Amino acid sequence: MSQSLKERRVKTYFRKIAPQYDLVNTLVSFGFHHHWRKFTVKKADLRPGQQVLDICCGTGLITKDLAEKVSPDGNVVGLDLSPSMLAVADQNLADSPWRHRIRLVEGNALSLPFADNSFDRAVIGYGLRNVSDMRQALRELFRVLKPEGKAIALELATPPYPVFKQLHYLYTSLILPLVGSFLTGNKDPYLYLYRSVQAYPDPQQVAAVFREFGFTQVHYDQLCWGIATVHIGTKPALFPPQ
Repeated sequence: MSQSLKERRVKTYFRKIAPQYDLVNTLVSFGFHHHWRKFTVKKADLRPGQQVLDICCGTGLITKDLAEKVSPDGNVVGLDLSPSMLAVADQNLADSPWRHRIRLVEGNALSLPFADNSFDRAVIGYGLRNVSDMRQALRELFRVLKPEGKAIALELATPPYPVFKQLHYLYTSLILPLVGSFLTGNKDPYLYLYRSVQAYPDPQQVAAVFREFGFTQVHYDQLCWGIATVHIGTKPALFPPQ
């Protein structure tokens, strides 16, 4: 699948499910996605005053949590390819006391519209699986981070344990599309979700790609028996200590 075709397809899927996206996520994950989000924000190790980029920000739930951590004088940019998801994010963020510290931007993770060394942290939630070139996305993420900045990637994954892996396969391939179709009237995005999770590399391979593009101190945490994984990497200091 070409880059432009996958981008168009993902954009179409998210346009169709954007209004029900958060509700469906809560139901199909049995609420665990809230735990995964909080864990990811905690791993970002944020401090007030920092500049943070939330790539593939979707409906803005992670964005909102990030803004709370870097306030009162930090800033968060939420970037997403889908205008429909950004519209929902704008609604979700409307009641945040830190809304004035958040900027929403329509953009592509493969060509970030930001200067080199712009952000203290870069978070990407459920985005590496959806981009057409994970390596290019990580290359761009590394570029816009400041030296000693951290990248944090939350992604769905395939559990490594045989019995649970089979149960996960049955749930994501059969039940998830049915639930998604019932709630949104469209099962195609949830069939795509199943296929994209199956195709996503295992955590060791993803960690290797982080290192390939210069990240150090790379490690990952597997959540809920491997259903979700959080990768963390650090951009090295410009001038390492002698």
